Amino acid sequence: MEAALELKGLKKVFGETTVLSDIDITFFKGEFHALVGENGAGKSTIIKAISGVHKPDGGQIFLHGKPVRFANPNDAQQAGISTLFQEIQEIPEMTVAENIFLGREPRRPGTLLIDKKKLRKDAEKLMGDLGIAIDTTQKMRELPVSGRKMVEIARAVSGQASVVIMDEPTANLNAEEIRSLFRMIDALKKKGITIIYISHRMNEVFALADRVTVLRDGKKVATLNNEEYDEKSLISLMIGRELTELYPRRHNKRGDVVLDVQNFSLDGFFQDVSFQVRQGEVVGLAGLDSSGATAVTKALFGLCEKPGGKVFCDGQELKIKNPATSIRQHIAYLPEDRKTQGLFLNQNLIFNYTISSLRTLFSKMGVIRNRKEAEDAKEISGVLKLKARGLHSRPNELSGGNQQKVLLGRWLLDKYKILIMEEPTRGVDVGAKSEIYNQINSLAQKGIGVLLYSTEMMELLGMSDRILVFSAGKLTACLEKEEASQEKIMQYALVR
Repeated sequence: MEAALELKGLKKVFGETTVLSDIDITFFKGEFHALVGENGAGKSTIIKAISGVHKPDGGQIFLHGKPVRFANPNDAQQAGISTLFQEIQEIPEMTVAENIFLGREPRRPGTLLIDKKKLRKDAEKLMGDLGIAIDTTQKMRELPVSGRKMVEIARAVSGQASVVIMDEPTANLNAEEIRSLFRMIDALKKKGITIIYISHRMNEVFALADRVTVLRDGKKVATLNNEEYDEKSLISLMIGRELTELYPRRHNKRGDVVLDVQNFSLDGFFQDVSFQVRQGEVVGLAGLDSSGATAVTKALFGLCEKPGGKVFCDGQELKIKNPATSIRQHIAYLPEDRKTQGLFLNQNLIFNYTISSLRTLFSKMGVIRNRKEAEDAKEISGVLKLKARGLHSRPNELSGGNQQKVLLGRWLLDKYKILIMEEPTRGVDVGAKSEIYNQINSLAQKGIGVLLYSTEMMELLGMSDRILVFSAGKLTACLEKEEASQEKIMQYALVR
């Protein structure tokens, strides 16, 4: 087969840390090649080296047999390498069309002026060809996260690329959008375009990959054809040990009702929702987009305008005003987007751990107890098996899995009665997933009631004692663990 892109002896060093060591990988023309490994294994560093974000400290990159060295991402794009990064790259105040063709805008003949009519027409044709129903005149800031991600995908495939790199492209996408993406990928392959794909969702790798390369601790462990691996063997190669059970066995004894939600309503989002959560219980929430499930979790934490109905915690009626009030009433919350809604990316780990419990645990007469802060932060990092250079590292220096651990660690310091979690393992590798699941189980064993929203069906089925299913703003089913299945959840999620 013809090689489209080759990495030979690729090396990258940050400070005294070698993050890539002698990487040799060949990507063939027209193949779907998955890169898998735990967070911090080197996947993102490889694609940043290929796409001109990082300059390699050793080795060579060959594109169609010729050595290349890119000074910046624009050089890589001009050479035919298009990259869809995990973090959305956008200019919020510009339109969809302007974002798609940024830097490649059509010009009026004989001038440097942008031909706005052609720009819009080209964007509409591209979106139509890709099956994406988004108004190209909308500004990016007006779109939901999934819509912005689809625009990013359109931009990545819009150029004359021979290699398209996708880093966690299905994060934030619903089922129909994921199907649209897979149709795009199939069309690109038929044109002879090489797809390099990073995903923690093993079902995507098994369904789509022609070959897979496993990375661990900055080194290549193996490159395998589709028929040479199964889920168990692949996970074992990724984490360097056999993972006997992803979801921990739970024998928690359910205690008294700790959360009692009665006739909970929020105009335009959900109506007359009632349910209970007991001590030591993990209650899953399921539903398609706009089902009301995530609106319920956000409203319970005080992130929405005042909802109707009543909510009781340990028999005391909650005053739902804002997140600060909810925290004081022993409600903890893990948002679905850790980077924009949860973490302080440019502050150190100590700050990120302790920010929600400064008043209760780490201050005396208005003075911060810095020594206790550091001691408790160090202890939590050990409990979570956090991989960081030290407590003064910042979340933006950590892998996705370790960022999620920091966010979870914030709620391990103080005593809470309810933990609300949205997408607790989004963008997290399988090893870190297992560790996070064990922490959730440990919290439940201590008597905390857990509300867990996830779009990963197996996660809901594996972690929940009961699953609440939402559709069109209504609670349509409450399924016990023994009766819950993917089919039943979807059946009730489609009720109108």
